[in-house]
Amino acid sequence: MGNLAQKQASLLISVGLIAVGGVAGCGLKGATAKSTPVPPEAVSVQTVQLSNQSIGDTYLGTVTPYIQTTLAPAGSGQLSQLNVRVGQTIQAGETLASLDPSTVVPQENAADQANAAVVSAQQQYADAQALYNDNVNAEQQVSSAQSAVSEQAAALQTAQVNLQKAQLQEQQTLSGTATTPEDQSALQAVVDADEQAVTSAQQGLDIAQSNLTILKQALDTAQAQYGSITEDQIQQASEAYQEALSHYQSWQQGGYVGTNPYAATMTADQTVYQSLSSGYNTLQQAQQQYNSGNQSVASAQSTLSQAQANLANAKKGVADAAPPASDSNTAQQAKVAVTAAQASLKQAQAQYDAAVTSLGLAKKISADKTQQKETLDNAANALRQDQVQADTAQKSLQVQIQDGRVVSPISGVVQSVGAQVGQQVGPQTTLITIASTSPIMTTVNVPESDIGKVHAGAAMNIQVPSLNQTFSGKVLDVHPELNQTTNQYPVDITIDGSHSQLLPGLQVEAQLANSATKKVILVPADAVLSMQSGAEEVFVEQKGVVHSRIVQVGAMSSTQYQITSGLEVGDKIVVQGQNLLSDGDKVKVVSEDGSKAN
Repeated sequence: MGNLAQKQASLLISVGLIAVGGVAGCGLKGATAKSTPVPPEAVSVQTVQLSNQSIGDTYLGTVTPYIQTTLAPAGSGQLSQLNVRVGQTIQAGETLASLDPSTVVPQENAADQANAAVVSAQQQYADAQALYNDNVNAEQQVSSAQSAVSEQAAALQTAQVNLQKAQLQEQQTLSGTATTPEDQSALQAVVDADEQAVTSAQQGLDIAQSNLTILKQALDTAQAQYGSITEDQIQQASEAYQEALSHYQSWQQGGYVGTNPYAATMTADQTVYQSLSSGYNTLQQAQQQYNSGNQSVASAQSTLSQAQANLANAKKGVADAAPPASDSNTAQQAKVAVTAAQASLKQAQAQYDAAVTSLGLAKKISADKTQQKETLDNAANALRQDQVQADTAQKSLQVQIQDGRVVSPISGVVQSVGAQVGQQVGPQTTLITIASTSPIMTTVNVPESDIGKVHAGAAMNIQVPSLNQTFSGKVLDVHPELNQTTNQYPVDITIDGSHSQLLPGLQVEAQLANSATKKVILVPADAVLSMQSGAEEVFVEQKGVVHSRIVQVGAMSSTQYQITSGLEVGDKIVVQGQNLLSDGDKVKVVSEDGSKAN
């Protein structure tokens, strides 16, 4: 109808111009009134050809990751390194983040102590073996034992110094620099405001959930009362009522005398139709209100979650502003360092005492070979035990180092990062989310009525509207569970090749590839005009004159229509300028098949 109005407006303008010209002409003495001929309309035409059928059943979906994984550190501590950002491409085995190295200090100290014990045991075993083999005299044993005492005394002094340093560091850590009372008040005010926001958000959620319960009851009532009504029943009731009404009106208009014999049937059919229609509308309205209630609950839950997150951040700010509590992570680390230093001192003291004892025994050593053999055996056993302890400590250190590193198990792209450097993280932290980029996969929804056409391995054409590109792919698998709300099955499709521009979340449209093998006539959608009668027409150009041609339209898309009758291969249809044309108009072809005409 819009095209017809444009044509009528154009015709009125032309008639008006002619009329004005005629009046003006009458004012000229001796002038003869003449109408100015309208120049031919400039149009572009396109030659009708057979094309592959590219319009068919289209299934909507999105680009989805083939594999998506969330990473977190195996241990707890402060995040010191974050080597990735959102959108970055990474490779399998790449280190993405690391914890503060201070978390491994206790294990490093234990490994160092264990290694030192091995060195000491090796020396003691070597001394015992030399004593046993060479049968050194008592004076040499005494001299060696005195050297051991001197060495252990030095080690004991070093351990005492290390303990003093660790205690001093603990004291400095726990006494940290506190903020001013004004700063603390300001931070607490933020906490109070966020607590009020959480309370308000919780109240909003409670109200939304209460309303949803009421709406659910209303929906259950409507479903119990009207749930069996179908659109087919309403359609049949409407057709019955329209037929009865037609008989009733025909009898009335026929001028017959007496009671209309169709009145009762018409009234009964009208009552049935109105009852079914009213019940069905009531059910649909209840469903819509329930869906709206669900959305309100979801929105209220989101608001509450945000308010709770804000409150947690505000409380963290208050906590961070004060010196660390005795049970905080920082304080615990300081205490661990002191404990390790105390253990080192205790071990050094024990080794010193053992050296003094050895000196006393050395002075009593005689040429008894049996005692020397026992000493050698004891030294060998001590060496083996110390070596086992050193190996265990080293493995514990390596495990702790590995637990402090986050390594990607797959290659892909980073979708999200859940923490920043300086924050405390642990095994429960959603630190980094990775989506694989090979193979590229899309997931589309296929109606239950079409699922029989789709099977694993079927070739598919994947169109990405935002990129204006089409890709080839194959069905990977069909999800076996039907979505009861949409009556659709999710179908996974892998796309051939590598395409970095295909990011997760992009909207796609998929078609079976074999649906495009049929040859049909496809024309631009704009070339087909709707007439007042409801018919569809195109304009065919022949030797500078256009003729209206009624056509039948088959499959349609936003840009193309399939023509099933009314056109033949070789016809030239108008694709630009057709809105101002009428049957028989003369035209000037300025472009043909996309090229400028001569």
